[in-house]
Amino acid sequence: MNYNELHLFIKNQRKAKGLSQSAMAEKLHIVLKTYQNIENGITRIDIERLMQIAHLIDLDLHAFFEISKKDNEEKTLYKKLLTEKELYINKLENDIKFYQELIRKKESFL
Repeated sequence: MNYNELHLFIKNQRKAKGLSQSAMAEKLHIVLKTYQNIENGITRIDIERLMQIAHLIDLDLHAFFEISKKDNEEKTLYKKLLTEKELYINKLENDIKFYQELIRKKESFL
């Protein structure tokens, strides 16, 4: 999960808990605009603030980071598969060029 997804996740969890941005700001002892900036990704949050937010929306940070880890593992797997497919395509393209050249040489020989 990247930084932008984190903000969207926090926003969705807040809404699911039925909390307004104002309520979150009040509970975090910050002004509403600051909280809005957090949800919009304008203000970067540190781990301490993330822990406070997680507590308010009953978010298990361990589970949250496990989701992030799984996302990264999936991306790595997709990149590996994509690389393998690209190598296979390159091999096929080279084979096609080889056979085209072979046919061209045969035709010029005849």
